[in-house]
Amino acid sequence: MCNTALIMGTGISGSGAAELLLRNGWRVCVYDNAGARVPEGCEDRSFMPPELALRGVDLLVLSPGVPLTDEMVRYAKLCGTEVIGEIELGYRYSKGDIVAVTGTNGKTTVTLLIKKILECAGIRSYALGNVGASFSAVADKVDENAVVVLELSSFQLESIADFRSRYAICLNITPDHYERHGSFAEYADAKRKIFLNQTDGDFAILNYDDETVRSFERDVASGVYFFSARQKVKGCYLDGGRIYFADKGVEYIAAADELRIKGEHNISNALAAVTAAKLMGVENRAIVKALRTFSAPRFRMQYCGVIKGKRVYNDSKATNIDSALKACAAMKGSTALIMGGYDKGISYEQFFAKLPSTVKRIVVTGDNAESIRDDLPEKRGFAFEIAPSLYTAAVRAFEGDEENVLFSPSTSSFDRYADFEERGEAFDCIVRAIGCGEN
Repeated sequence: MCNTALIMGTGISGSGAAELLLRNGWRVCVYDNAGARVPEGCEDRSFMPPELALRGVDLLVLSPGVPLTDEMVRYAKLCGTEVIGEIELGYRYSKGDIVAVTGTNGKTTVTLLIKKILECAGIRSYALGNVGASFSAVADKVDENAVVVLELSSFQLESIADFRSRYAICLNITPDHYERHGSFAEYADAKRKIFLNQTDGDFAILNYDDETVRSFERDVASGVYFFSARQKVKGCYLDGGRIYFADKGVEYIAAADELRIKGEHNISNALAAVTAAKLMGVENRAIVKALRTFSAPRFRMQYCGVIKGKRVYNDSKATNIDSALKACAAMKGSTALIMGGYDKGISYEQFFAKLPSTVKRIVVTGDNAESIRDDLPEKRGFAFEIAPSLYTAAVRAFEGDEENVLFSPSTSSFDRYADFEERGEAFDCIVRAIGCGEN
């Protein structure tokens, strides 16, 4: 008799888990109270109480959106049913080396840059996890000679058990997802799990410039390498505008201005990717070729052109405060900032304390608009208003005298949009509509 699995969530992760289990002879049930489509070949147990949904179930597989505090999860554990996440499931069927990437910001850029480097080196690779296809969807199809580069969120990491990657990278940790983790300490602990099962034959790659990430060194059993834009370290560092890799000796890699992706944060992202590539034995020529040709994914400080005399940028991927601050700091000239969205329960006091003086106008829209307003400083050098929709917010941002219009939400999109990409597409459409008004 075949084993039975219940998958919570039928989005990209859940559907991938279903495909994997069905291919490998499991009986698969799904549970999704959002009324989503049931994958072909699966039994629908949505809306059932836990005691019925879990009847005869040997394994409960969680999609990233399902917290460990969910009633179904708690009941399963009480009944002795094994509970794992989709990433853990994929790992159990994988064969090749894994490069795992986490952090608050830069995960997608670093994941795709590493894949680009591997492509330039002629190494077959896959970018999976929190970017593109789910890990489980292809895990058992990847042979042992290929490399899987996994982008992993804190939601995906909190439900691993035996998952282990040969190379694990933590880019940075800034306040985020308190609505899920409750505190900065718990959020950081979830990120730290990327190193949990590594051994002394594996590699941990840490951001030396981030104090929280740097402190992980004492907790990992693997070989530790750092990357830094400020200090000479064992690993990859920036010195005099030049990128070096130091291990048994010091190697010059490339000049920082050879990077196609611009901004201080992207230099740090490149240092992380180069560190992983060097540890994997990739030749410098492949690394340099990738650095010179790699373009950032959409909606990351995406330049939309000049509309009504203003430079317009779509930074919908800015799903937390730190990434929005980096976007504001990258602006040249006076800026009107459009922000707001899903309410993560995070204070904006530090955001306003660190906000560059070039931001002269802020227009807020979304579920957390009132929360942002409540944290406004008494003395401020910018205009502030709340708009009922993203379209209205954009129209009002264009009405000012600022040189730039920057859409950098500082939070997730889930109040109104399925993801940051749908939100970014919406902003692009709005900008085009506003631009048409010029004719």
